[in-house]
Amino acid sequence: MKNKFSGIGWKSKIILKRSTAYLSINKLVVDGCDLEKGQELYSYLAEDNKERKIIVIYLDGKKKNSK
Repeated sequence: MKNKFSGIGWKSKIILKRSTAYLSINKLVVDGCDLEKGQELYSYLAEDNKERKIIVIYLDGKKKNSK
């Protein structure tokens, strides 16, 4: 997996409610990607080339291709 960063970054705090943890997404990203409240996004746990854990979130609402 190759990563291409767009130069946009933000810091998120983990929000815990009952048995679920949430991360926030910057509102500029939400507006720029035309995301809406209640929209489902697919997220995957991965590792970068230095074996650091990362979360990959597809903002188009489609599942990751298995290829």
